[in-house]
This record gives sequence, structure tokens and C-alpha cells, in this order.
Amino acid sequence: MGVLPEVAQLEFATTTITDTVTDLGKSFMFDFKKGDFVLLNGKLVSTQGIEALKVWIEKILRTEKFRFQVYTKDGRQDEYGVTLEDLIIGKNYPLKFFQAEVRREVTTALLRHPLIQSITKWTVVKGNLLLSITCTVNLNNGTSFEQEVNF
Repeated sequence: MGVLPEVAQLEFATTTITDTVTDLGKSFMFDFKKGDFVLLNGKLVSTQGIEALKVWIEKILRTEKFRFQVYTKDGRQDEYGVTLEDLIIGKNYPLKFFQAEVRREVTTALLRHPLIQSITKWTVVKGNLLLSITCTVNLNNGTSFEQEVNF
């Protein structure tokens, strides 16, 4: 036995979820309601295409910009995530202003992805303890899909 502890090897599932867009990269499914990765037979489930992009989008929308050191690049904070807390916590902005600012913030964050062309067909619902954002994500290749994120 050495001085350093043994590190467990992670095995990745061979099961993948794919779709018609294959150049969007690979990711692992994440259950945002449970706050953990999706496992199948004890292995991480990988995903590609639009499903991988959906995971990326939800992660962007759930990450408050400038909060986490992991997103620091070359000593500067990266522009990863959104700043929605300033709009929500302790504020009572008019609904139209709030919805416009959420659309602006989300659009700015998502258009950083090189394959996203535009964001359309918005629904932004703010409740006492709920924020729900639904929009259509339009890709450069003409493909589009609906994305919904509930906080």
C-alpha cells in the first residue's frame, strides 16, 4: 500500500442518447431535479447532439455568473452563466421589464455557443418561489428545439 490513497476508476456507459445533430460534442446526462448525474447500471450515461446541448443550456442557466472560481480563466472571471439573481432576489420589478431582462441575459449567454443562431418564442413566468423559462433554440444548421428550465 502506497502513501497516496487509491483512486477509483470511473467506467462510462456505452449507452448513448443521440439525435440528428452529431457535431455538438458529447456530455453526460444530468438530472437537475435530483442534482446528480444519470446512471445506468452504475455507469454515467453519455449523450450527444441536441441532448448534449440541452444539458449545456440548462447548466448555463443554473450557474450564476462570476460566482464560482472554476470559471476563472487567465486570472479573469469568464463570462460563463447568467446574472438572474439580481433580478429576482429582493426585487419587485415590473413584469414586462423583468421578462425583457431575463430574455436579454439568457440570449447573451446562449449565443456564446458557436452553433446557436437565435433564441425565439419566449415564455418567462415568475412566481413567488418559481421562475420558469421556455424558449425555442435555433441552430445554425436550421434545426430548432424547445428548451424549458424551471428554478
